Amino acid sequence: MRARNLIQLLIGSAGFLAVMVVGSPAQAVSANLSHSYHATTSIPNGSIVSLDPKQQGFVQLADSTNGAKLLGIAVPSQDSLLAVDPSSTTVQVAISGNANTLVSTVNGDIKVGDQISVSPFGGIGMESLAGNRVIGIAQSAFSSKTGGSTTEQVKDKTGKAHQIQVGFIKLAIGIGTGAGTGGGGNQANFLQKLIKSLTGHTISTVRIVLSLVVGLVALISLVTLVYASIYGSIVSVGRNPLAKNAIFRTLGSVMIMAFITVTVACVTIYYLLR
Repeated sequence: MRARNLIQLLIGSAGFLAVMVVGSPAQAVSANLSHSYHATTSIPNGSIVSLDPKQQGFVQLADSTNGAKLLGIAVPSQDSLLAVDPSSTTVQVAISGNANTLVSTVNGDIKVGDQISVSPFGGIGMESLAGNRVIGIAQSAFSSKTGGSTTEQVKDKTGKAHQIQVGFIKLAIGIGTGAGTGGGGNQANFLQKLIKSLTGHTISTVRIVLSLVVGLVALISLVTLVYASIYGSIVSVGRNPLAKNAIFRTLGSVMIMAFITVTVACVTIYYLLR
C-alpha cells in the first residue's frame, strides 16, 4: 500500500510538472524547484541566501562570511515550477533552474556568462572572484546603465556604509566554487585583500600596482625636490649671505611644486582605487 501511494505521488508530481511546462505561458525566469524555509529577518525576493548554522530549517542573507553554506535564491512561490510547502510566513528558496537575482557592480560590470558569487553585502551577488562560492551563471548583463538599476546605500558586516549599483539579472542556478573572471585574477592576493579592507571592494592587481608606482614616483620626486632645495639653499647662504631673500623665494617655489606633486599623485591614486 505504501509503495502504491508513493508511485501515485510520483505520477501526480510528474503530471503537475507537465501541466506547468505545457500549459503555462513562457516566462523570462522560472525556477525548477524551490523549498520553503524560515527566516528571522526580512528576505526580499531575488536575494541570495545561505543556511542558518544556528537554526535548522532557517536561512539568512548570504555574504562573503557565510558563503560556505550557500543554498539558493529567494523567489515568489508562483515563479517556481515545483514549490515545496509554500507559505506566506516562510521564504521560498529556488535551488535549481533560473531565477531573478539581485546583483551589484561591486566587482565591476556583469556580462552574460559571468560567474556570480556572494559579495560583502547580504543577499546581493557580484561578478565572482577566484575561490569564491558561486551561486550560478549570469544569463543577462548588468551595469550602472542597465534599466531598473538603482544606487543603494548598504552596510557591510563591519557596519561601514557603501554606495553600490544594484539591480536584477536572470541567473542559472548552479552552486560551486568559481574560477573567477573579475578583477581578482586567479586568486585574491595579499595586496587585493589589504586594499579591499580599506576600500570595501576588490580592485585588480594591475590598478593596485599602478597606484604603488605613482605613489613611489611621487615620493622620490618629493624627497629629491626638498633635499635639493634645502641643500642648495644652505650652500648658497654660506657663499653669499646677502642672497638670503632670493634663496627663500626659490625655496618657497620648490615647496609649492612639491605640494602640487603630492596633490596630483593623491588624485591619481584615488581614481585608480575607486
